[in-house]
Amino acid sequence: VQSAKCKVQSEAAGGFHLGFGLATATNTTTREAAADAPRTPKAVREPVPEPLDAAALHRLLQSGTEWLARNAAVVNALNVFPVPDGDTGTNMLLTMRAALEAMAKANTDSVGALMRAAAQGAVMGARGNSGVILSQIIAGMARGLQGLETCDGPALARALAEGANTAYRAVTRPVEGTILTVARATGERALATVADDAPAGRDVLALAADEAKAAVERTPEQMELLRQAGVVDAGGEGYRVILEGMALAARGEPLPVTKEASVAGAAGATGATAACESVPPGVPARVPLVHADALPVEEWGYCTQFVIRGDALDVERLRRELQDIAESALVVGDETLVRVHGHADDPGQLLSHAVKYGRLQRISIEDMDAQHDEWLRTQAGAATAAPDQEDRGEAPRERTGIATVAVAPGAGFGGVLESLGAGQIVHGGQTMNPSAFELVEAAKRTQAWTVLVLPNNGNVVMTAQQAVALAESDGVRLVVVPTKTVPQGIAAQLAFSPDLAPEENAQRMAEAAAAVRTVELTRAVRAAKVGGIDVGAGDVLGLVDDRLVVAGGDMCDVACRALEQASAAQAEVIAVYFGDGVHPEEAKGFAAVLRRAYPRAEVELIPGGQPHYDYVISVE
Repeated sequence: VQSAKCKVQSEAAGGFHLGFGLATATNTTTREAAADAPRTPKAVREPVPEPLDAAALHRLLQSGTEWLARNAAVVNALNVFPVPDGDTGTNMLLTMRAALEAMAKANTDSVGALMRAAAQGAVMGARGNSGVILSQIIAGMARGLQGLETCDGPALARALAEGANTAYRAVTRPVEGTILTVARATGERALATVADDAPAGRDVLALAADEAKAAVERTPEQMELLRQAGVVDAGGEGYRVILEGMALAARGEPLPVTKEASVAGAAGATGATAACESVPPGVPARVPLVHADALPVEEWGYCTQFVIRGDALDVERLRRELQDIAESALVVGDETLVRVHGHADDPGQLLSHAVKYGRLQRISIEDMDAQHDEWLRTQAGAATAAPDQEDRGEAPRERTGIATVAVAPGAGFGGVLESLGAGQIVHGGQTMNPSAFELVEAAKRTQAWTVLVLPNNGNVVMTAQQAVALAESDGVRLVVVPTKTVPQGIAAQLAFSPDLAPEENAQRMAEAAAAVRTVELTRAVRAAKVGGIDVGAGDVLGLVDDRLVVAGGDMCDVACRALEQASAAQAEVIAVYFGDGVHPEEAKGFAAVLRRAYPRAEVELIPGGQPHYDYVISVE
């Protein structure tokens, strides 16, 4: 766990695999949805029926989503760093709306089928680390309700517990004190409630919401970074808000017009929260720089992909066993078809183990160290040359071999990446993370068989990993190059060659990205003390590779001090991307200061168009 500018979202630490077998799903959630007026469900004045039918379940999830919509700004403001780019609440809200849209199209009276539709929509529409984890909780709940026409209290309790279990399985290295911890505590309390009794669903939800509140309040005790910051986990608070909204609807109580200081208490000697003018009531004002690194440790070896066809396949057992053999294991599917992707030093061991369970098809093996011989190249090409279109009787689409998709936070950055050869640009990044669905659709638009994805933001990497499995059903293979910043993405795009194999490209691009230091300059929205650095409201903040290193009143002074820590004195190129709020003439003067400070480097000035950050500087 390392310091970074984002909210504490340590549930994203480590690798990720899907815990849900997908069918076809459609998601129309767009980036503009975050700015829409909250969608208010029909007023609920009567308790939901017992047991829950599909319509009642839909009402509960609508209410939970609406309550989150009214409190998304509160959850966003729990961003532990004092810059206006918190997005946990927004990401969770958009994920829930994607689930609701899928439910509306389901046309079913079965709670099991309806919840499965919600899970499919959530997985496709998940945004950011918090949204991806939430989508896995919903997927687990769908598994817990599978095959049920109605849902009583015990069934709901089991679904909540399975939601937590599925989310934990989705994260390779789960960290306590996060939404995962809150979901687990909630599920355990729900199961304990029904162990010796059979309470109504509304009672299970009430107890679950109470336990979620207590669990959120405990998160600073479980994570030192939260305790130091004096805040609670934002993702856990978002989940608590959803459960609270569902519990209100279950009792027939309308949602309050306003929410007075209902955020769970922050850490500290008194446990009290401190309000300030720049944040909603109940949100802590002390907001240091804390973050858990969301990127997995990249490993190489043989990238092995295949499909297992069989009868009564045990997806959970396969996932457990194959994870012991392969790194970055993605194992998704159902009882008759399972798709597998993994990195292994010995692909034969992986295939030999899998063949015990069924017939292996569409086998693709590629040497990720670019040392594979021509036989493996031929086999991999043959395995990927005829994807699902033939099985469906469709004419093969005309496609190229390989392309890239890059995420960009502004029009300027998008133009730069496009000019360097990026096949598609997905607009978004900090404050508005793209969904897995958007990444898959962009990959399909490239008309390439294999697409390298550049997330260019630590909070988009997990979404990109989720998109890998989703794209396979459309016959597109995604390879994620885990870039954390846009300058890293630009360096990676420069290293891309359409003549190289995907894994060779990925390795070269990752190495190029690692050679870039990123300096970001923004302004604090409130006072804070961050890692020993006193920050005043309105101060200029200098970050190097997502770590706050300096704060002060003068932009140029802060920039030079931050650049010094980024080893700019040894740089050959310093590329300065100015944001959408910076006048071009002001940017020219800023660049002139840097040229005088670093005469040995070539200082380039480029309009980035990014929000919130006056300057993003690449040091190479």
